[in-house]
Amino acid sequence: MPADRRQVAAQWQEWQSHQRLTGPNATADYVNPAQMNHFTWYQTHGWTRPYPGEGKVYAPDQVPGAYLPAPESDG
Repeated sequence: MPADRRQVAAQWQEWQSHQRLTGPNATADYVNPAQMNHFTWYQTHGWTRPYPGEGKVYAPDQVPGAYLPAPESDG
């Protein structure tokens, strides 16, 4: 991993630790889809390539659409 991407990667690892992705507390569709898509892309590409159509690798709280409510929510 490039040195200049380590901080962003660490932020994503922290984000991942708060998600219910695996284990006994796993919850389907718990994760915001925009964030999950970005996380998967960045991890697959070694944190070196921006998500398609974007100019940089974003931290979890910077992902466009990260805070849009899920269709199932009341909010």
